Amino acid sequence: MPKLSDDNFSGQTREFTTAAGNLLKTPGLVVLAAVFVLAAWYSQAGILLAAGLFLSTAGLARLWNRLCLAGVRAERQLNGTRFFPGDPIACTLRLFNRKPLPLPWVQLESDLPAGFRLDEPAGRTGSETIRRSASLLWYRGITWKLRLTGVRRGYYPIGPLEITSGDFLGLYSRSRRAGSAEHVIVYPQIFPVDTRLVPSLYPMGAARADRRLFRDPTRAVGVREYVHGDELKSIHWKATARRGDLQVKVLDATTSFNVAMVLAVESFRDNGVLAEGDFELGISAAGSIAAALCERGSPVGLFVNTRLADTGQPAVIAPGAGRGRVTEVLEALAKVTGRSSGPAAAFLESQKGRLNAGTTLIFIIGRLPERFPEQLADLRAAGFRLLVLLVGGQGEPNLPPDVRWRRIQNVGDLAGGPPA
Repeated sequence: MPKLSDDNFSGQTREFTTAAGNLLKTPGLVVLAAVFVLAAWYSQAGILLAAGLFLSTAGLARLWNRLCLAGVRAERQLNGTRFFPGDPIACTLRLFNRKPLPLPWVQLESDLPAGFRLDEPAGRTGSETIRRSASLLWYRGITWKLRLTGVRRGYYPIGPLEITSGDFLGLYSRSRRAGSAEHVIVYPQIFPVDTRLVPSLYPMGAARADRRLFRDPTRAVGVREYVHGDELKSIHWKATARRGDLQVKVLDATTSFNVAMVLAVESFRDNGVLAEGDFELGISAAGSIAAALCERGSPVGLFVNTRLADTGQPAVIAPGAGRGRVTEVLEALAKVTGRSSGPAAAFLESQKGRLNAGTTLIFIIGRLPERFPEQLADLRAAGFRLLVLLVGGQGEPNLPPDVRWRRIQNVGDLAGGPPA
């Protein structure tokens, strides 16, 4: 369970003192001390008493304030760091006073980033601060349980905890804040997808084909007697030894969905303005397709000419399979921003070395980038299978006639079967 405390932060912890007024600051106290001395010199009893009371109270308050945060510890626990939109996030705040000096008041604060909601009557979506206050006796602690919700996809820093306390009169306050933050990932929303959206060129792989056009040497479904012309490498030697005459393997016919998704960030901008609704729909489409294909064991890759929220680099994941592939793709999509790292055409050209001929390229675009049809024709000639998902309600795309495409205007369009 992730935990943050003032002992866990990598940055240096610093404390800040705030006075309730200018007279309580050091220059003001120096002036008041001078008044006290003058009042004693001129035997002004009333002024002497008032200045003495004020100075003694301020001195006691400053001493209390200096010691108030000693032995005070705070921690925050989240029930995870990876969520989908709408998932409840359990957050526990704990505060401990490990010293004999009581705290007449103490406040714990934590910044909540935009895109998160605090689930309580006063909670709202947007940047705000969680505040909790209490009084603590010596060697006591207190716990608050909160519920947060990540309502939008993203990569979010949850600010460090800040503890504030002070003297019993509130003349001085002292704050301590650590130097790091916890990062929480909210994945894109995932929707049902008809995997027939994705054509494939590979003759061998993980999905069984409807027609026996190719045979996969890794998948034997039975044996039969040898006939003249069968290749020696197809002989099933164990079955031959068992039956006493030559037996050959009967191979299954399969196709493979070896897919690389290409999201063109700049295609979702019109006159420099990002179409956020279409952009988020495109990201969800990429994540939904990746999840559907990874579930059936198909190799999946992702290429986005963005500046990721954590590194500022483009998203580059070469096609591959494995148990963690869907998590890798969804985490990259969660960090995608609307800032482009450069033209999509140049970006894809620089990444072609990571793609094998025969890979199915799925382009997810808002509108056609510059020279996009010519690039598609070149990719088609190089042996790639192409599918274009046009997100939003733009006009008919001017694509080569042999390139399949589909318009995605809502999540239901992802489950509508194969493109024409």
